[in-house]
Amino acid sequence: MGKTRVLGIFSIENKCLRLPILVRIIIVFLALSSPAVCAAAQSDKPLVVDSQTRKRIIDKVISELQLKYIAPERVKNIESKLRVKLQSGEFDKIENPRQFASTITQDLRTADNDLHLFITYDPVLERAIMAAPQTPTVDLQELPPSEERLAELRQSNYNFRKLEIMRGNVGYLDLRSFVDLNYSKDTAAAAMNFLSNADAVIIDLRKNPGGFINLEIFLASYFYGVDPIELLSRYHREGNVTVKEWTIREVPGKRLQYTDLYILTSKETGSAAEAFSFILQQRKRAKVIGERTSGAGYGNKEYALGEGFVFFISVFRQFDPRTGRGWQDVGVEPDIAVPAEQALSAAHLEAIKELAAKTKDEHKKQQLSWLAPLLDLEMNGAKQVPKPILEKYVGKYTPQITVSIEKEQLYFLGASGVKRRLLALGEDYFLIEDASVSPENQARLRFVRNAAGAVTELQLMVADGRTFPRVREG
Repeated sequence: MGKTRVLGIFSIENKCLRLPILVRIIIVFLALSSPAVCAAAQSDKPLVVDSQTRKRIIDKVISELQLKYIAPERVKNIESKLRVKLQSGEFDKIENPRQFASTITQDLRTADNDLHLFITYDPVLERAIMAAPQTPTVDLQELPPSEERLAELRQSNYNFRKLEIMRGNVGYLDLRSFVDLNYSKDTAAAAMNFLSNADAVIIDLRKNPGGFINLEIFLASYFYGVDPIELLSRYHREGNVTVKEWTIREVPGKRLQYTDLYILTSKETGSAAEAFSFILQQRKRAKVIGERTSGAGYGNKEYALGEGFVFFISVFRQFDPRTGRGWQDVGVEPDIAVPAEQALSAAHLEAIKELAAKTKDEHKKQQLSWLAPLLDLEMNGAKQVPKPILEKYVGKYTPQITVSIEKEQLYFLGASGVKRRLLALGEDYFLIEDASVSPENQARLRFVRNAAGAVTELQLMVADGRTFPRVREG
């Protein structure tokens, strides 16, 4: 697979870049810039921005937008804002080039709400861009990373941060960015093979601002069969070209095309991470759980503006080839909306419920059905049961069991002689809290009523599915 375009939500004001670099790397990578390279960049004679420089840069920005921006209908509004500020003298006191670049970036985003539009002042980067072979926009070739940059990527494990098999055989992957597949492929394949025996998989993109399309497509391919599926299209204004992105026919290791998939999102989820969420959601291959994403659906390419300034311009947009829909400005709406901090718990619970509902293995169904209320308890706390109902459960049950109530809290006293709290899993279904054993092995009970609604017994239950009835006295 050839190199494909990086997508990310960029913000690199007041930062320097190491060369050679991945020119269009995501914000996570840019934050790791080397102090040595910053010093090299700053060794250039400092530029003092004067009135002529401001006008030249603003004119060049507008010209580049008119020629290349993926949304030409938006350029007039951007131009108007920049020219008004220029003519009114609002830029006049800005002499620092990095401050000037940062200010224009904020103006661009205020006018257009496109997180892929930004300007940076970096003479070293500008020279590298100008020296690199010029390729058509649709080729989206990257400058190669330095050995130091590669070492940083390895040390970060290519942003594959965590792998885990959670309770109920649910696999979990915390992925913080989509690093170029040309460097991350072995790690990505190892991660997918680690997850290959899970019954469901959760991919956490809550802190993922984007990255490279090639890794996005590589990972998505594991969740489909051998026959290629067109996942995504990207339209380039330059050349009026649409490029189609397909799943890969061959991936290292086992495919997970029948494995339930859940994707976690937040407001920080951007660009390529949104693309991954969007395409799998649209094809009903995954459920998205969490918050609406940032809405960065364009992809950018960098251009030299002169005098050390570099302009990252959105040159293509991505969309579902079947519907034409994308996520620019609107983001990806979750299937299950919860605050980002609760998304993992919600996805784990949803996965367990789905697995329990569809399994034909009775032993497995019992295990999953036992686990689901516990996960609900851990996520949402005990159910609120009205005191009049709790009072109906109070009494003695044969042999040696007493249920009591204190300040709207139900308690259980059994043969051990230790009074324990009863935590409501439902109106008549309770966990017997016992810190001496793991939550999965704590016993439970259910109160049973007769046709008249009177409580006649309780049923003690243990994790393996056995039930022990205890008759109410009197």
